Amino acid sequence: MSDTPDPITITTRRADDGVVVSVAGELDLHSASALTDAVQRVLAEHPGETIALDASGLSFADSAGLRALLVAHGDAGERNVAFRVVRASEPLERLLEMTGLRELLCAPG
Repeated sequence: MSDTPDPITITTRRADDGVVVSVAGELDLHSASALTDAVQRVLAEHPGETIALDASGLSFADSAGLRALLVAHGDAGERNVAFRVVRASEPLERLLEMTGLRELLCAPG
């Protein structure tokens, strides 16, 4: 058993038209399910019109993390809730650009 801290920190707060989910740390194979679970909890609590993801605190993101974002986007869409990355760290921004998913997942502007 490891005494290392969790690789990701996830917090949620209410906003005017929905919920802001903030993530910090590493979004990878070991932590992606934590984000998926957090979004599921938010959706179960009727978040309003949007879930805004503040990913400015991510120091790392890989394909498993990207998959978690796509799952969250799909799950939210099934409930007529918009899911958008509103702030992306440099590592996530690079991944979104490389995969061509920036337009799908990021808020305009």
